[in-house]
Amino acid sequence: MARKRKARVKDKWSQKKWFTLIAPEYFGMAEIGETPADDPNKVINRTVEVTLAELTNDYSNQNPYKKLIFKVYRVSGENAYTKFHRFEMMREYINSLIRRRTSKIDDVIDVVTADGYKLRVKPVAFTIKRCKTSQKSAIRKIMREIIINNANQKNFVQFLQECILGRIPSEVYKNAKKIYPLRRVEIRKIELLAEPKPQEGEVQPVEVKKEEAEAVAS
Repeated sequence: MARKRKARVKDKWSQKKWFTLIAPEYFGMAEIGETPADDPNKVINRTVEVTLAELTNDYSNQNPYKKLIFKVYRVSGENAYTKFHRFEMMREYINSLIRRRTSKIDDVIDVVTADGYKLRVKPVAFTIKRCKTSQKSAIRKIMREIIINNANQKNFVQFLQECILGRIPSEVYKNAKKIYPLRRVEIRKIELLAEPKPQEGEVQPVEVKKEEAEAVAS
């Protein structure tokens, strides 16, 4: 019986092939892993996690703590093409920013980009010392206004790029520190809630300009 069971397991794996996971265009279409399957259809909707440092080969600043989750949406030959699913800062990094007698101010903001992508954005700010409830509310209001305005004015790729690379958190920091001194502002998580309906004959999930892809991947 043991021999037969072992043979069946071996046969099962012999029927599988490996598919190369490809990052979206706006992340340079880098190879980000492999996944096995005996049917290409079974690869659809699988997810893969990769840090920004691994994706860009840049281990400076917070890149090793920035995690991107991509989802397979199309398989062609031995390549499995992915699109953005989620971004998040690793929990250990966020926890390292917490200090005693300081305030942590976070929020959950649903936005729609200029090209119709619905995202859930979760920013967080850390103060130098503990602040008042009214000051927390004022800082949260600034975070919300800046994030919503940026989303409304930018397409999906531009907004995602500026969140991940820290431009939008920097804008929040610059404006919110006028309310109370801040130590750090981060976008700790971004989730894709819904995509715009594709136009007839449209293949790619996101239209990306060459310079945008180079900016994110660099």
